Amino acid sequence: MDLIPGEQILYRGRPSPRSSVAFFLKWGSLALFPGVLFTIISRAGGGTGLPLWQWWLITLLLVLLVVIRDGIRRLAVNYTVTTERIHIRRGLLSRNEQSTDIDRVQNVSTDQSVIERALNVGNVDFDTAGTDAGDASFRFAGVADPRDIVSRVQHFKIDRERRRAGETPPP
Repeated sequence: MDLIPGEQILYRGRPSPRSSVAFFLKWGSLALFPGVLFTIISRAGGGTGLPLWQWWLITLLLVLLVVIRDGIRRLAVNYTVTTERIHIRRGLLSRNEQSTDIDRVQNVSTDQSVIERALNVGNVDFDTAGTDAGDASFRFAGVADPRDIVSRVQHFKIDRERRRAGETPPP
């Protein structure tokens, strides 16, 4: 994203690695399944069709695919909040970009599960004025310290409104 003259970045980031805990619990456990299952079968004296080391090699490759998939998912998303706009860029090869003027933001909210609160990650939703429902919502999913992002945006918007009204900000 190219900045216009005078525009400053309030926040720039990607989904946090900590936001992947549930993904790793689900898919990492599933990736471990072949190695664990065929170790149990092998120890019980059953045939597995392949030597046990090959089952563990398959398991290792599956775990590696889970890690790579998550890394690509997080790398493919960029979130930016500037003094002028909110911008989301998704994709590595193909791109999907969503942007809106920061003055159109009406509500900013966070969403965190119990586990996400413990890990200090969550989602930040920016609801904007006008347009249809799909374009009116900007979601920063899985970001670290979502309350900090909300605080930065709210402080900036309040300071901007005070300056426009001719008020001086409190010390």
